[in-house]
Amino acid sequence: MPLPVHRLVLPIVLVLCCFAVLATAQQPVGELYASDASVKGSVVLANSGTSVLSGSSIEAGAQSATLKLERGGEVRVCEGTKLSVTSSQSGRELLLSLNTGNVELNYPLGTEADTLLTPDLRLMLPGPGTVHVAVRVDPQGDTCVQSLPWNVSAIVISESMGDATYQVKPDEAVLFKGGHLTEASRTKQNCGCPRSTPVEVAKAAPARAPVPPAAPSKAPESTVAPTPAVGIGKPTETVATMPSSPAPPPEQHLAVEAPFIYRGNGPVPDFSENIAVLRLENTKLVQLEPTVVPPAKTKKPAASGTQTARKQSHGFFAKVGAFFAAIFH
Repeated sequence: MPLPVHRLVLPIVLVLCCFAVLATAQQPVGELYASDASVKGSVVLANSGTSVLSGSSIEAGAQSATLKLERGGEVRVCEGTKLSVTSSQSGRELLLSLNTGNVELNYPLGTEADTLLTPDLRLMLPGPGTVHVAVRVDPQGDTCVQSLPWNVSAIVISESMGDATYQVKPDEAVLFKGGHLTEASRTKQNCGCPRSTPVEVAKAAPARAPVPPAAPSKAPESTVAPTPAVGIGKPTETVATMPSSPAPPPEQHLAVEAPFIYRGNGPVPDFSENIAVLRLENTKLVQLEPTVVPPAKTKKPAASGTQTARKQSHGFFAKVGAFFAAIFH
């Protein structure tokens, strides 16, 4: 017996609905880039990353995870946060669900509208415009919504069990205490991922080698050049000071001053040995300035007239006088 037509239509409709739901669930949302994130749901391994399908949930580990959307832009899931992602059949609209944690949305949006659900609030992100929003939900239900600098899309917030709405202005951060719009207050907190504090490393100057203490300056050493004995007097001493600089000293000329004493009543001295000791060189000039000193006066007892006349007769002038006396007499 053939079955009625209405009994056959209902199973076919149910099957088509199931295929539609499966097709929607298998819609790719984007590729996940993370080092320690976990995904629950349908995924497809790709060359560059993990392709996340609609209906999956992403849980970031110790580091944040980035979901590159197929339509453009990205969703950043902060450390320790679990986010559920579902897309429409066309893939142009997203439904995001956040229990606790932090997320940052940064993508362009067309004429469609995305929705972000928290345990107490519902955030509508209508287009067209650029969505750049940060949301944080703590375990107590306090919800922080921040419109980041280049956000253009309006953020309309409503309670899940009420009709009141609240619109977050550009460059504004609002904290909803306990997830209630009536407890809204502006805040300067960061609602997105925690900013890591840069570690400042002090650059120490290279250690300099200790400077050894300066050696005490010594008095310049002097050398005494003895003057060779020339003549009868004592030779003088010439003191030459050695220069302290390491440069070679200039050529020095030796100058000697030695007195020569001549006595008329004494024997003529022999200078040959003294001059031979000097060892003169052609390039050296030795100036010898003789000094004639008259004979010393000595007192002698007066001699008798006979002895005086005898001594004078033997003198030179006595002989001259005797010569002229012999001529004129």
